[in-house]
Amino acid sequence: MYPPEISVENPIVYSGEGQEAMLVCIVHGESQPEVLWHKDTMQIDQTERHVIENRGARHTLIIRKVHPQDFGNYSCIADNQLGKTRKTVTLTGKPKVAVFRSVPNSQWKDKYNISWIVDSHSPIEEFKLYYRQVDGDTIQTQDGVFLDGRKMHHSYAGDNMLDYNRKINSYDSYSYNNGYHNLHHKWSKTDWRDIVLPAFPYSHHYTQGMSYLIRGLEPDQQYEAQVQSRNRYGWSEFSESFLFTTSNTDTEIRDLSVTHYSSSRASVIFASEIRCLLGALALVAVCRLVSF
Repeated sequence: MYPPEISVENPIVYSGEGQEAMLVCIVHGESQPEVLWHKDTMQIDQTERHVIENRGARHTLIIRKVHPQDFGNYSCIADNQLGKTRKTVTLTGKPKVAVFRSVPNSQWKDKYNISWIVDSHSPIEEFKLYYRQVDGDTIQTQDGVFLDGRKMHHSYAGDNMLDYNRKINSYDSYSYNNGYHNLHHKWSKTDWRDIVLPAFPYSHHYTQGMSYLIRGLEPDQQYEAQVQSRNRYGWSEFSESFLFTTSNTDTEIRDLSVTHYSSSRASVIFASEIRCLLGALALVAVCRLVSF
């Protein structure tokens, strides 16, 4: 005989307007507890849009055709004669945490092309990229990038500085090659810097991608980066820290096995080969006439 014990399947559930959301808690207790769902302080009853299911210890609240007002905190409350227990599940429309996809080693000594993807049920409106040079006593960040108390320096890549290439695969990917840095500020090499990147044009794909060319880096150095994403419902949590390294020399990637010629160059080569062939045939004909 003991009070109810509750665990939640996902403490944060991501969804979007018109989607279906499923909130799950696992409840154990003797005697069998009564389980109720609340949003804030209001008890949720079974309706056409709110479906409550119980299968053994698994208790599920299904919200159909999610509305903006459905986002918020939900409580799974289990009660028996020995006590009452509750656990909270958050339903949110914010983006998930972004995941970096770029290789950790740059081919350049003073710049790095960083890329990431993020899942969001609503179009991403902007990203915020943070980066800094790593020193010997860097503190691993957890909930943000301010644990070591260093200064933040802000930059903005606005529409008039935007140079992107749109690629549609399983997600939309945008590439920003130019960003704005305030050159009037002087900062330490290991200070955090952040760049705001507008996600334009908007993508309605669930998985969305971004790449940005960071310039003005030091050769043969390691850097740390994090990123946040924002849609109409707010900012995502910070991504995990990502480490990348610049090269000590610029490396050009060349394919030595293939030489590409433009169509005009190829036509010149082809024409010269034809002239040589015709000249050879004419020489053979002259030689045969002389022999006769």
